[in-house]
Amino acid sequence: RYGYLAEIQQELAQENGQYTGGYMCHYPVFSEIYHMIRRMTERGGQSVYLMLCTAVDGKGNPLKEGARLEEVARRLGESIQKAVRRSDVVSRYGRSQYLVLLINITYEDCRLVQRRISQGFQENRQRIHAQYHVSIVRGPEDGEYRGGKGAKGVECH
Repeated sequence: RYGYLAEIQQELAQENGQYTGGYMCHYPVFSEIYHMIRRMTERGGQSVYLMLCTAVDGKGNPLKEGARLEEVARRLGESIQKAVRRSDVVSRYGRSQYLVLLINITYEDCRLVQRRISQGFQENRQRIHAQYHVSIVRGPEDGEYRGGKGAKGVECH
């Protein structure tokens, strides 16, 4: 295959209008994007946060099984995708969990995103809600990716 840069760029830019809200992808793709963003934060100085959203019962226990689990998880994913910007990245992580990369945002704005997710997810008659953990994404030290090191998480409800 052979192409000119302008043609390739035009091909890459085509979205067909399929993306509204956050970019939803499978975990392996999310992982690669995370690694790339992590490298980019070193140079660009952007603040990026990783958020874990978990559907929990009224006692704060993560939902792990049950007849409604898939429907609850789907609704949580839809709420997240609608609550974040197009530049943010979303992936389902567990049966009732989602990971979100919030790009170029402040910690205070992370809380606003959490409120929007919760408003879209919760129903008055149910005892299921979302629990959030947020951690800043730091760039690799010394310009070299080493993996494994991360910032302390902050639990938010």
